[in-house]
Amino acid sequence: MALTINTNLSSLMVQLSLKKSTLDLNRALEQMTTGYRINSAKDDAAGYAVATKMDIDLSSYRVAQNNANLGLSLLNTAESSLNIVTTHLQRIRDLVEQAANGTYGQDSIDAIQMEINQRTEEINRIMATTEYNGIKLFEGNGGGGTTVTVDETKRVVNQTTFQSGETYYLTTSDDLVKLQDLVNSGVNTSGVTFELMNDIDMQGVAFRGIGKDSSHPFCGDFKGNKHVISNLTEGSSYGGLFGVLSGSIDSLGLENCNITGGGNLGGLVGWLDGGDITSCYATGSVTGDINLGGLVGYLSYGNISSSYASVTVTGSGSGSGSGSGYVGGLVGYADNGNISSSYATGNVRGIHEIGGLVGMLYSGNIESCYATGYVSGGTTNIAGFIGNYNSGSLMNNYYNTQTSGQSVAIGRGSTSGVSGVATAELNQLITTGTLPQYDYENIYGDSIGGGRDITLQVGIDSSENSRISFDTALSINLNVNVSTTTNARNALDDIDAVLDTITAKQTEFGAVQNRLESVIDSLDVSIENTTSSLSTIKDADIAKVSSDFIRAQILQQASASLLATANQSPSIALGLL
Repeated sequence: MALTINTNLSSLMVQLSLKKSTLDLNRALEQMTTGYRINSAKDDAAGYAVATKMDIDLSSYRVAQNNANLGLSLLNTAESSLNIVTTHLQRIRDLVEQAANGTYGQDSIDAIQMEINQRTEEINRIMATTEYNGIKLFEGNGGGGTTVTVDETKRVVNQTTFQSGETYYLTTSDDLVKLQDLVNSGVNTSGVTFELMNDIDMQGVAFRGIGKDSSHPFCGDFKGNKHVISNLTEGSSYGGLFGVLSGSIDSLGLENCNITGGGNLGGLVGWLDGGDITSCYATGSVTGDINLGGLVGYLSYGNISSSYASVTVTGSGSGSGSGSGYVGGLVGYADNGNISSSYATGNVRGIHEIGGLVGMLYSGNIESCYATGYVSGGTTNIAGFIGNYNSGSLMNNYYNTQTSGQSVAIGRGSTSGVSGVATAELNQLITTGTLPQYDYENIYGDSIGGGRDITLQVGIDSSENSRISFDTALSINLNVNVSTTTNARNALDDIDAVLDTITAKQTEFGAVQNRLESVIDSLDVSIENTTSSLSTIKDADIAKVSSDFIRAQILQQASASLLATANQSPSIALGLL
């Protein structure tokens, strides 16, 4: 290296080393003071991205764990309240059993009734006021919940006739069978209200249908209270839960029905004769010959709104004459009927006049409805939405061309007011509220049972696997009358039914609590493993960093000393002049 005055290469080399050692020293100081190897993206770009994602996940895991613990606290609150209710019910049952013995005078009966009334009021108060963090646990989303009234004098099973303007209650399959027998024998139900108080399982129960023909229709108002009748098997003409309906049905679910017979068959109603169906649904199967529908077989001067059917409807006749005709996913034959905000998703098969929603629309109006079932069978007037459209108004209706067995909206008649859409388009129409939602909750505007839906976010993403949902709804309003030994004895079964309901709800709570405890354990494992991985990537190895620090410190000191020597090189050159 030449000896120069203008350029001091030795000094530049030492300055570079001094700068590098200073940077190394500062980096080591930063790592030792923060404890992290990666303090910014420049330290390790790929590692920084991975560590940041892990930091986000860790924070989310801890929030999810807190959510699960809050869910456990909510369930513990609900369960504790039900334990208190159960204690009151057990005492009420003891009192009722005493009154049923027939050895008590009127004064004693009055004293028993007084305590029953007080305990009943306390149960009602607990059920109405139990809350967690401002959430009333046992009431429905609408605010009041479903009122269950146990009054033997008004149960259908205890009636021989009905009074117009009165309300009667159905709590078991016996009540349904009794209502069927009375209506089919000619007992008038006009102006009478019937309320379903519990879900009813009809498995193994012989049933003919309420309202066996046009001379014996059901004319009352049937309030389902968002309960479900399941496993109904019925085989006859005018077949369904109701054979002929001239009254109304509201908020009723029919699940896993098996309706078979000749003609005028529907999951819910065989022949809707001037009546109304609102917020109802049916699932299962309907098999027959003519006028077959998932919800209603034959609709005449009636109305269906906010309802749906997910029923396999099969025309099993030979097809001669009118056999296996007028088959629809929701309604088989509609004459002067109105259908709105409803849909059908079941597969439909027949010979002629077959539609995904309606087999034959002789006259009437259909608005804001859709069908998605696979439609198949013969070749005469078979289509994805309506098999044969004679007259009426069609507005804002859709059928799904990807799942329908037919590529046309209407087999015969104008297609105005009905559009074919792909799955994504249909889902968008449902999401925007243009069409009714494809689930039980939204068809009712609430959950089945009128419940308080609770959804816990116990995972770190938006998938279904990150959520746990349950329903805390349970409304009880006992009206136990022990004025006679007969009333007292009959009330024992009703109290047992309420106790069974509460026990079932507590069992449900226990199952969810077990799930939440499992979630918390799983999150503990995730937090531990993620923390370990994050430490491996992000944390500084203090032993190594301290060694680097000493090395950089020594190099810095050496560079500083050598810089002074290097800066003397030009002076040596001057000495030669």
